[in-house]
Amino acid sequence: MSFSLEIKRELTRIDNSHINCMHYELSGMLRAGISLKTHQGRKRLLFVTENASLSRHLFSRVKDLYQSSPELIMLKTRRFHNHNVYMLEFSELLNQDMQSFLNKMGISINETEAQIQYYPIEISDKCCVRAYLRGCFLATGSISDPDRSYHLEVSFANELLAEEYINCLKVFDVEAKQIKRKRYFVVYLKEGQDIVDFLNVIGAHNALMKMENIRIIKDVRNQVNRLVNCETANLEKTVNASLRHVDSIRYINCTIGIEALPGALREIASLRLENPDKSLSELGKMLNPNLSKSGVNHRLKKIDKIADELRLKGQ
Repeated sequence: MSFSLEIKRELTRIDNSHINCMHYELSGMLRAGISLKTHQGRKRLLFVTENASLSRHLFSRVKDLYQSSPELIMLKTRRFHNHNVYMLEFSELLNQDMQSFLNKMGISINETEAQIQYYPIEISDKCCVRAYLRGCFLATGSISDPDRSYHLEVSFANELLAEEYINCLKVFDVEAKQIKRKRYFVVYLKEGQDIVDFLNVIGAHNALMKMENIRIIKDVRNQVNRLVNCETANLEKTVNASLRHVDSIRYINCTIGIEALPGALREIASLRLENPDKSLSELGKMLNPNLSKSGVNHRLKKIDKIADELRLKGQ
């Protein structure tokens, strides 16, 4: 089951007995999800979904709130990979009562042009804003698998609806962006924290916890990878420095001999040759008296400088 389907199944099970909230959730589903088509002279007002629980939820909402029952049709189609497709048809309800019902949703039907027209709706209570956001997401929302990436979007056939949705999200300090994709206006979120906040707003708390757990695991993995990369880089730096020091010391030994070095440099040169895998700090602790890391580095740099000077002289 996809993460989107998990969330929508959870949302349809929310026990909401507040009439106004139920109304705005239904309004969100219809404003985002219905389409009007004319076929053989007959207008067909449809809500189409592959989600069985969503189709039942929408059917129940309409029946409970407005004592009207859209026709529920189940089809199998290759277009949806032989999945069941559920069509809720409101065509038989396109009468005066249905027009009044749609008007309450901020929807009007232009029968002459066979178009759906939308106009702004006002939502005063925060709980109803949550319900409206939830309804739109149920209709056309989707979210990527958080194990792979963070992306949530809700699409609308009308720019007014997209802008309205963005403004509703701002009520909860969630900043969404909008993009035009073919004939749809898509509102989207790409930051993990924004998506978590959105799930909290619409009441998908189980999905929220699942995503938070995934985010924590991914964050720990990223931290471990950064530490490993850092350690690897430091180790590589240490190895390269050690090889350079050993090469300089051997060159000096083959030319003027280590014995020609001052006592302090001779001592550290011998230790480095005997312990090429030791860090500067470890070399410093092997000296008597002990020498700091910077002190060891200073002496080895002097040895490198002497070796470079000998190379320039061709010795």
